[in-house]
Amino acid sequence: MTLRFFVIIGTLILMCFVTSLLVSYRYFFTLPTINENIKDYQDRELLSLEIALNREFVFLKTLNYDYAVWDDSYDYMTSFDKDYIESNYVDDTFKSLKIDGVFIYDMNFKQVYGHTFDYIQEQSFELPEFDLNTHLPNRTILPYKKNTSERFGFLRTEHGPVMFASHVIQRTDKTGEPVGSIVFIKKVRKSQVAMMAEVAQVKLSYSIINDDSATQNLLVLNGGIQNEGIATERQRILLDINGNPLLTVNIEHHHQRLPVLFDLYLIIILIMFFVASIIGFFVVNRFFITPLINGASAINLMLLKNDLQPLHFKNQFIEMRVLINGFNSLIKEVKKQNEQLEKISKIDELTQIYNRRAFEEIYTLQWHDAHNQKTTLGLMLIDVDYFKLYNDCYGHQEGDSALQALCRVLKETAQSNNGIAARYGGEEFILLFNQLSFEQFELTSQQLRKNVNALKLPHKGSKVSDVLTISVGCAFATAKAMDNESITAKSLIKDADVMLYEAKNTGRDRALIKSI
Repeated sequence: MTLRFFVIIGTLILMCFVTSLLVSYRYFFTLPTINENIKDYQDRELLSLEIALNREFVFLKTLNYDYAVWDDSYDYMTSFDKDYIESNYVDDTFKSLKIDGVFIYDMNFKQVYGHTFDYIQEQSFELPEFDLNTHLPNRTILPYKKNTSERFGFLRTEHGPVMFASHVIQRTDKTGEPVGSIVFIKKVRKSQVAMMAEVAQVKLSYSIINDDSATQNLLVLNGGIQNEGIATERQRILLDINGNPLLTVNIEHHHQRLPVLFDLYLIIILIMFFVASIIGFFVVNRFFITPLINGASAINLMLLKNDLQPLHFKNQFIEMRVLINGFNSLIKEVKKQNEQLEKISKIDELTQIYNRRAFEEIYTLQWHDAHNQKTTLGLMLIDVDYFKLYNDCYGHQEGDSALQALCRVLKETAQSNNGIAARYGGEEFILLFNQLSFEQFELTSQQLRKNVNALKLPHKGSKVSDVLTISVGCAFATAKAMDNESITAKSLIKDADVMLYEAKNTGRDRALIKSI
């Protein structure tokens, strides 16, 4: 372990320890306190929302009570005097009371009087749901049960949900037997919801429930959080007077963001600590570690660059000078051996010509030179005809000898024309020529084929000749073509491969050329 590595590990351990300490403190102490405070705040918001809703009903119930517990209303149930109606339930009354409808029933649920008037739009509308002889379940809106003098709640209608309040009709002094009841209604409007949201300091929206199954897991608006966790938004349902889901209320809490483990404050503290740790490490490294490992750093740098050079480093310590001298001697020996290995790694062991890896390196360089200088470039891709049958007839040892003889011809042909020869794979070889004219390139390809035939290596398994032959696919890029960006090194090889395929398909023992 190096000293620098030891210091880095120590710094990282310290950073991890402090980070774990800060995160644990926030997780086990800070976050629970914050969550509890937010929970209390949101609980109060929900309670305020319920109070705001109740306040709407209190207003409606108070109006309803004033009209129900009144001698004039009581007398109307016995006389049915139209003057009572005309003087008390004109359209202006609805506008001033901000209600949308009045219904009067006798004790047998028969509607004695009913009138609806939208005080916002100032027009009448129909509410058949308040005909209690045809809508029997809605009779629950009337306070005719024992020990009950009033009822209030929501009711579903074809015009949307409405709020209602009902009270038995009595004399002003509350004497006399009940003779009926009066119902006041008020449509549920967005303006009401907005007023409730302002009181509760939340954002509200609502939707009418048409499918009870969609609200099975929702809580009724009744109290605060009701054993829920904190949230930025939640849903509650409102029930009608018969206990059926009527409205879904969407509640968005104001001025609250759910606390997260890594908030901005903690992130800033961690960043400051990390920066301080890094600065501390660089100070220690600069003034204490670096002077101790300069020599080792120089060697490591050379190893990373794969460029071993003698060290020209002076040091006052004898031990370091001995190490440097020994290293320089070792570098000389390594360079000598690398040169030998480099030569071996690029030569095919059997044929003693370049292997494919060496060819690709040379081809890349010559391609760029030809492309930049706008000179010609030619490739010959060579395949031994029916070489598998040759091995089957004469054995692999004779096959290797034949390849060696062939490669001597390839190498001589390449060297005489300032080119290179390489084994491309198995019995496939490739020749590369730079700056030949097309005529020279064509003549060389034909002469190569003849020189191979002149070896007169018997091949009784061949279907084209009694001696070993080759098929040659040639691709020649002119100087003009090398100036074309669409021509690439890969495409030139592909063209040679296509011509080789054509040469083999048209009878073998031939050389075909494509000039680009």
